[in-house]
Amino acid sequence: MHDQCHQQDEKTLQSKPHSINSPATLADVARRAEVAKSTVSRALSNDPNLNIREETRLRIKAAAAELSYMPNPNARSLRLSRSWTLAFVVSELDDPDFGQIIEGAHRAAVEHNYSMLIAQVEDGKAPHDFGRRIVVGSRVDGVLLGTVQDAKLVGDLASLGARVVMVDRELAADKGHSVVVDNEAGTALAVAHLAALGHRRIAYLSAHVTGDLADRRRSGFLAGLSEAALDDTVQTIRDIPPSAHDAEAVTLEILTGPNPVTAFIAWNLPIAAGIIRAANRLNLKVPQDVSVISLNDTRAADMMTPSITAVHLPLFRLGWSAATTLIDLIEGRNFEPKPVVLRPDGVITRESTGPVARA
Repeated sequence: MHDQCHQQDEKTLQSKPHSINSPATLADVARRAEVAKSTVSRALSNDPNLNIREETRLRIKAAAAELSYMPNPNARSLRLSRSWTLAFVVSELDDPDFGQIIEGAHRAAVEHNYSMLIAQVEDGKAPHDFGRRIVVGSRVDGVLLGTVQDAKLVGDLASLGARVVMVDRELAADKGHSVVVDNEAGTALAVAHLAALGHRRIAYLSAHVTGDLADRRRSGFLAGLSEAALDDTVQTIRDIPPSAHDAEAVTLEILTGPNPVTAFIAWNLPIAAGIIRAANRLNLKVPQDVSVISLNDTRAADMMTPSITAVHLPLFRLGWSAATTLIDLIEGRNFEPKPVVLRPDGVITRESTGPVARA
């Protein structure tokens, strides 16, 4: 009965067939699904107040897919005063993990019929009118802030009416929405993996970066040592630029120093590559003499020699969850602003870690 109400809110649709030579229209989808145009529009925009049977919703989506229907963004924007566009703001584009996060965010945007643009701004150095240029100039409905620690920018965006979700970042002064990966747990997993192989002297090569991510991973490293009863042993933590070149230099210093280690935890794959290069220069074999585990896992880990054991963080899910949260806010599905925390997926064991060498 409630489906009929939606069918009656417009005149009966004409039976003119859709031409294969022209793009499908809302009326074509409505005709195929045997419902009113307004019902199609609300179903395809995921209107939470639309009251129809699930079988009707599925029939509408199937008809849209069969006809390759694409919503008209200009018409939707005029009707709802929205641009149906998200912005993803980052401080760097060469981060090897960014690709996975952006893939997830883009997938969520497409699923909800949104477009997404990417903007780069140096952390802490956003132009004074950057927020206005993004929200007003680019006409975005909401902003994802990744690898950016800028309380003023967050405030500027909010004052312009844009919804904001932090991606793997939290601002101490901000009580807004965020989606983060449990990096403490991820680093602790790396320690546990090495400890289970018998390693007691472990070096952690962290990245010298802004924001709270480095602090969270350091906390996880120390917590992992405590859990493995290794907090009373001599350990090494070094903050370095996240590059293979810098990692190689520091690793050479550690392995030829008075307290050489048997295993390394690397902030990312470039640092892991630098550690392995240093081991090779010293004629040390990986993993027979030195084990290496990365805190981030990407497709490149399988292609390196040796392949790199890594903590698999849910980066695709991070991007997808952040974008979905942002869209929920834009479309009025408000909820309490608290961090959504995603647990790491576990350790992917490959060739770069093994039992500690016998003395």
